[in-house]
Amino acid sequence: MNNETAPFPYTDCRKRYHTLAYDNMLRFGRRMQKAVVDAGFTCPHMAAGGCTFCADGSGAFADSGLSVRQQIERERRRIRKKWPDAGLIAYFQAHTNTFAPVERLRALYDPVAALADVEGISIATRPDCLPPPVVGLLARLNREKPIWVELWLQTIHEKTA
Repeated sequence: MNNETAPFPYTDCRKRYHTLAYDNMLRFGRRMQKAVVDAGFTCPHMAAGGCTFCADGSGAFADSGLSVRQQIERERRRIRKKWPDAGLIAYFQAHTNTFAPVERLRALYDPVAALADVEGISIATRPDCLPPPVVGLLARLNREKPIWVELWLQTIHEKTA
């Protein structure tokens, strides 16, 4: 194989970077799909209209009228139609999914972590909404199942933050 046709290191799809799909294949041994749920969170900036992330996009297709478990069940059916053997990652996408008292977060995340076919949890949040008790909860959960924390940043510069 020459350099034009050989895959790049850390990928099996000719991309020049290490993809999450590739990492998941190495970690879980199969395709993984995110089961998107809306747990009814808000965020510190909703009173001001929200950020770019939330404007008509953040979890807009999830159904917060259903329980988290019902949403995962619906997502499981949707995912399995296209990828019958795919593993599930519960994806708390809409708004800031750590913007609540740790007791509420524990009551929400623990039952999801207990679902046998949910192999990981991905949580979208803001860096300013990760106080030590929440980080402790996420660390504990990460000992049970893989946890991804997606930090949404508008800027990395303190002056413009």
